[in-house]
Amino acid sequence: MKEERQAKKLNLKRKWSVLIAVMLVVTMLAGCGAEAQTTFTAPNGTYSIQMDESWSTEDMGDEYTLAIFSKDETRGIIVMQFVKDEWEIGDISEVKDAIEYTYSMNSVASADAPASVPGMTNISADTSGMILEGQSEECYTVYGETDYAYYSIIYIAKKVTDKRLEKFQAVCGTFAESVSQ
Repeated sequence: MKEERQAKKLNLKRKWSVLIAVMLVVTMLAGCGAEAQTTFTAPNGTYSIQMDESWSTEDMGDEYTLAIFSKDETRGIIVMQFVKDEWEIGDISEVKDAIEYTYSMNSVASADAPASVPGMTNISADTSGMILEGQSEECYTVYGETDYAYYSIIYIAKKVTDKRLEKFQAVCGTFAESVSQ
């Protein structure tokens, strides 16, 4: 009987050891590749997105525009807000036309929009090219609107890969508008 109890205790200790080892491995794997996130807020304080904390903001001289860039400045995200009460814009297509003209976008093609941009409706997306500071860049642009404003969220990179696009769409999923109407 004593030997039987010792065998059960030993078996229980082994089970707990295996369970703890599995939990440690899962915890370590969950942390792999996950970068710390920070919230980037527009200069006017009315909206924000989250991105890797290694990215930094760049002042665009406009309180409605949030621009963040990777540490090596090879990738960027530019969010532009057009407040409905302040702009004479009829609908989101006028925003799209203005963005394409302003950034001299070329080869514009419709693309799949992100699954979710919190609080936005009429969401659409496209891909395009642009010349930025004399360099050819690829863009993926998301358009949408809230009751308060129209938005464009532009991802710019030398090459927009599937992996980068997936990450950018996740960033779109962190969009948050904070206005009192």
